[in-house]
Amino acid sequence: MKQRWRKVGLALVFLAGQPAHTIFAANPSVVAEQEEWTLATVPKLSVAGVSGNTHTVQIDTNNPSGTEMKMEKSGSPDFSVFDVVQDWTPHNDGDTFTLDLQDAETVYIRIKARNGKGLETLYSEPLTLIQAPAMPTLASQDSTDRSITLVVNPVQGAHVYKVKRSDWDEAKVFTDTTFTDDTVSPGRPYTYEFWAENIVMSNKNMITIWTKPAPPILKVQNVTATSITLKVDLNGNPDDVLIEAKREGGNPVVNGTLIEETGLKENTEYTYEARVESSNHEYSEWVSETFRTGMIPVTSDPDQEFDKAAGDIFSEVVYQVDADDTGAWVDVIVKNTRGMDVQGTVNGVTQSLGDESVRFGDLEWNKDYVLTIVVSDGTRKRERQFTIKTPEKRTSEEETFRKEAAQIIQSINLVADGQINSGKAWIEVEVPQSNYAVVATIEGVSQEITKKARFENLNDKTAYVVSFEVRNGKYSYRAQREITTPNRTAPEVVNISKSGGHLQIEVLTHSELKN
Repeated sequence: MKQRWRKVGLALVFLAGQPAHTIFAANPSVVAEQEEWTLATVPKLSVAGVSGNTHTVQIDTNNPSGTEMKMEKSGSPDFSVFDVVQDWTPHNDGDTFTLDLQDAETVYIRIKARNGKGLETLYSEPLTLIQAPAMPTLASQDSTDRSITLVVNPVQGAHVYKVKRSDWDEAKVFTDTTFTDDTVSPGRPYTYEFWAENIVMSNKNMITIWTKPAPPILKVQNVTATSITLKVDLNGNPDDVLIEAKREGGNPVVNGTLIEETGLKENTEYTYEARVESSNHEYSEWVSETFRTGMIPVTSDPDQEFDKAAGDIFSEVVYQVDADDTGAWVDVIVKNTRGMDVQGTVNGVTQSLGDESVRFGDLEWNKDYVLTIVVSDGTRKRERQFTIKTPEKRTSEEETFRKEAAQIIQSINLVADGQINSGKAWIEVEVPQSNYAVVATIEGVSQEITKKARFENLNDKTAYVVSFEVRNGKYSYRAQREITTPNRTAPEVVNISKSGGHLQIEVLTHSELKN
């Protein structure tokens, strides 16, 4: 930065009468020195390490040792307000200094140098220091036999919270402070890690929570005139639970998953109670069933009934995939949930389903997705997956066609009727005049309709989904409509009686009464 130059002045003296070639050297006192300084180069800052809330920053510079430098910090990248960290302090290449940040704090640091003449460089590019949020703590926890709920105390500066169960491959995100895991089974321990994030992840907290044991289910194994043997369905509990059984005035014996008692009276009712104890020493509720000796009670299997109901619900899932210039979506309807809880999940988004259309949006064009349907009665769950594919991004020409095709389908006239007292019905489909081909499908039977067509031999009192496809040779559009066939079943005479001079006939009919 500093350079020294020597300047020598020569005096030429021409003396009168002396030859012109006679030259005397100048006096050495004429020699002068001049110092000139080069401008310092802009130093740089980098992160050397982080320990807790202390950030170590390193200075990188090619300036001479001891060059004075000035460091400033600010909470905003434009340094509209700043503090001086070090004010013109001599530094060498590789020097470090530390800054302590608050939890979730973001700080910007910049540096400049000056030479011995006081000429200053520009500021360096700001270095961004980001401190992780504080580790979240648990505010409360709760569990049932089918769910675990965690509530964390809010952490300043946290953008999201994340939780990872020990058997999960990936963490799950929750933006508020409450997380519920409903993929658990009863009577088991589950270990979770949870943390907060802004751009940086906080330290992880950990907790292990047990689900409550589920009430067992009592089923008949064997009944004689003097003994009863019951089979205990563990209802999702692990095999290591302990079964307890009791009967007022009796002494039933538990043997594995069997409850046995002998020496009973013939044709007598006995009420048994049972519960289970988990390895966490928690008890389920008592359940009770009444049985009579000498006969096997006519009972249906709850699991079989639930499986049948879930199968019927799965068969009534109707979905429609569509897209426009902004993205793709799928609309899902479940025509009859039979009073059960039905949930649908697409691309990580879960919504309750019913007879009203529910849309799952923000999907990509021309991509395979899985629609997962879960049916639950509060005790049991069944799941089924449907693979769907979104259409490609359409051109404006295709979009115009789809709008026209949608209008055609909405203009189609549907009429349902049938022969009286036949128990059968038909659906007549009449399409408006257009230049497009229209195909209608009911129960797997398809017809191309130019004007009017009829679908015969349908059941009366039944809701049918009519699927339509409109084609123009280049594009196609699909949509569905629903229509219910009327009652065409003959009334049934259930009783005939005579009262006074009148004959009374009782008739069972599904038809509406007319005035």
